[in-house]
Amino acid sequence: MIPLKDTYEIINRYRKTYPVDVNGLCAALGIPVERVPLDNSISGKLTSHGNNQYVITVNSRQSKTRQRFTIAHELGHAILHNGLIGDGITDNAVYRANVTNPCSKIGPAEETEANKFAANLLMPAEAIIELEDRGLEPQQIADELEVSLSAFQVRRSSNQNRARVVR
Repeated sequence: MIPLKDTYEIINRYRKTYPVDVNGLCAALGIPVERVPLDNSISGKLTSHGNNQYVITVNSRQSKTRQRFTIAHELGHAILHNGLIGDGITDNAVYRANVTNPCSKIGPAEETEANKFAANLLMPAEAIIELEDRGLEPQQIADELEVSLSAFQVRRSSNQNRARVVR
C-alpha cells in the first residue's frame, strides 16, 4: 500500500468532489474492488494478499448506496487496521466482523472506527454544509452524496453541533 501520508493526500483530493468516487479512490490507492453476489447476510469483505495488499469484495446484490458504504468501510479497515487484519475480514449486514483469520484483532471498536471513516469519507462536513446552504432537504442531500437517508441522518446527528462551526 501507499505510504500513509500520501494515502491521506489522495483521500483528501477525492473528498473535494461529491459524490466521492470510492471506486476511483480505491484504484488510486491500489486496492481492487470486486462486485460479486454474496449471501444477503454479507455486505463485503477485505482480503489480505500479504505485504499490505488488499482486495475489497462487495455484495453486488445490495443497493448502490449500500455498496458505496461497504467499500468505504472496508477501505477504512485497510487504512486504519492494516496491522490487525490478518488474512482478512468479512463484514456482515450490520458491519460486524466475521473474522476469517483467528489472529485478526478486529472487534467492535475497530468496526466503529471503520464506520466513522466511511461516513466522513462519503459525507464530508463541507459538502453537507454546502448542500444545506443551498436549501436541500435531507433526502436530497443523501441523493447528492449517493448515500442512504439513514446513513446521512446518523452522520448529521453525530455532527450536528460541529458542522456549523467548520466554516
